[in-house]
Amino acid sequence: MQQDIDNGRSMSKRAEIENRFLEVAQKIGLPTRKAIVQFQGDGMATPYVDLKDNDEIYYVVEERGVELERVKCSSIDNVLYFLFSDITHDMASNYAATHGKPGTEFRRLMFQEQLRLLGLASKEWRLKRELEIKEVLRKAPYNDGIS
Repeated sequence: MQQDIDNGRSMSKRAEIENRFLEVAQKIGLPTRKAIVQFQGDGMATPYVDLKDNDEIYYVVEERGVELERVKCSSIDNVLYFLFSDITHDMASNYAATHGKPGTEFRRLMFQEQLRLLGLASKEWRLKRELEIKEVLRKAPYNDGIS
């Protein structure tokens, strides 16, 4: 009986994650064909959500059976942040590759675009990523001479 209750909770949590994922995907303009949240690894380092019977949620990256990253998330919002941080990084990287200007460091445009995309989804996500980017730049500043 308890296992049925746990499975029901897990399924409703999965549905909530999927629904919220699709809402955010639409807000940031993620193509429908890419708006898929995975709940098991594909062996190709595609991030996925691991839901445990005890209501724990993990953001996981696994490649060829080797777990590269596993982060215990405090909420659905938290795991969605990790997923969309990756997704917007890829989107922003593609944007910067096609819109970059000579003499301007690639990361500058990529970070700006990622923050814009995350801001469409959540002000809190944008602020969180801004702090992470500031830490990256503290350790490895831009090298294009632009202030």
